[in-house]
Amino acid sequence: MTIWHKEGVCGCLNQQIRKCKGRLVEYYESKGLDFFITCKRDGNHHSGSCHPEGDAIDFKRQRVHKSEIQEVCGKGFDVVEYPEPRDIYHVEYDPK
Repeated sequence: MTIWHKEGVCGCLNQQIRKCKGRLVEYYESKGLDFFITCKRDGNHHSGSCHPEGDAIDFKRQRVHKSEIQEVCGKGFDVVEYPEPRDIYHVEYDPK
């Protein structure tokens, strides 16, 4: 199993999203899938985005259902599924 970063992806993640990323990596590994990170703090984001603060991560879906991702992430995390052609999940730590 390999963790891939899209070219140009950079930035540190805050503790909660970093722990979540670890759980996601383990889950993908259990399914025999590599984990492709497409965005952390880098890039242009809309106002109010959790990316600049290090509280969000985007990664490729790869035949994994949104409900599985939400279960792995747990409470306090929002999961957004972006359809083709992006084919990614956006997970952010945003406790309410």
